[in-house]
Amino acid sequence: INMFDQFCKGNNLLLIEDNAHGAGGEVNGKSLGENGDISFSSPHKILNINSGGVLWLKNPKGILKMDLEPCPITIKQYINQYLLKTSPFFRSWLKRLLFKRPHYEKNTPTMDKVLIDYKIDNSSLNILKNADWSTIREKRQASYKKWKNFAIENGLQPVFSDFDNMANPWCFPAYTQNHDESVKWIKWGWKNRINIFSWPSLPREVCIESNESYNRWQRLICFEIT
Repeated sequence: INMFDQFCKGNNLLLIEDNAHGAGGEVNGKSLGENGDISFSSPHKILNINSGGVLWLKNPKGILKMDLEPCPITIKQYINQYLLKTSPFFRSWLKRLLFKRPHYEKNTPTMDKVLIDYKIDNSSLNILKNADWSTIREKRQASYKKWKNFAIENGLQPVFSDFDNMANPWCFPAYTQNHDESVKWIKWGWKNRINIFSWPSLPREVCIESNESYNRWQRLICFEIT
């Protein structure tokens, strides 16, 4: 981040920080998502909230404020936030009972949907304001390390050998030997109430034109951490 900052300042550029999966992490004593001239974060991917993306501006003067309606809560979001906050076992059992297994072996389930602009709902805002990021980070790091040891013991290759001690990991990613093995692990996770998914969804032209990218996608699985 220091290198990027120096380069932008030296070339009269704005630094845009895309902190899509690192909410709650820190670098150089500063929160991720507060390092660019413009920064984006997605705490809803870490916290159990219905909505909540963050736009951070180093110089917010002259920014037009939009008058938006609060984000509506769907039945599925209500179930996720209020009914699945109990024990991990019950949450996994209820999820399997109410929802079908996503076909993560296909290159579509993680594809972003077109969203309507809303402001964060009050329930999600309260959770975000009161989040204890230090405790959350500690728990997620412990979960990451647990899955890392599990992966190594089962012949999987961790994508990263280590991570910064102030990182707040979103998931634990690992490589399998091939796509068939990836599917085996995804099915194993659903059977054992563990969320294992592929990521990301690649554009169609990448799947067709870039064998290297598509082959890498076929071998990449992610273990959910909480």
